[in-house]
Amino acid sequence: MAIDFFQTKCRSITKEKVFGIFDAPPATLSFENPDGWNVWIDNSNEKEIIHTAIDHCLDIPGSEGERCESMITYNDVLTFIELKDRDGGRWAGKARDQLINTIALFKRDVNISIYNRLYGHIANKQRPNFNAGGKTFSQKFEDETGFILRVSDVIRIE
Repeated sequence: MAIDFFQTKCRSITKEKVFGIFDAPPATLSFENPDGWNVWIDNSNEKEIIHTAIDHCLDIPGSEGERCESMITYNDVLTFIELKDRDGGRWAGKARDQLINTIALFKRDVNISIYNRLYGHIANKQRPNFNAGGKTFSQKFEDETGFILRVSDVIRIE
């Protein structure tokens, strides 16, 4: 059965200049209390952003594997987001794997050709400036998914 990645109950739309996403769950937009945000969104041009909570919101059977928290879309851009709040352990590899699985499900069930810029984004509140394995980590992700991987506590809307 195909997954509907655009379920209305899981979507929020905003043009705010600055906002955050926190993992309630499900992943939720926030316009107050920046200390609670897992990732900041810098939308200085006030573009219309569609945020879709994925984990704990979309109807995805558990048999489909682990999935990332959410995605944002605007213009021709698609960004899948995995949020972490951990200081130790194998969080970066786990986050990457969750993104890879979610992207595979999306590609299976959605026409991805309408998006020209494709990103996976990992944000860890405890390690905002973490360099996750350098170029090898990111290159392996891009080779496997076709998406560019970013690891940062800020997503800049371009």
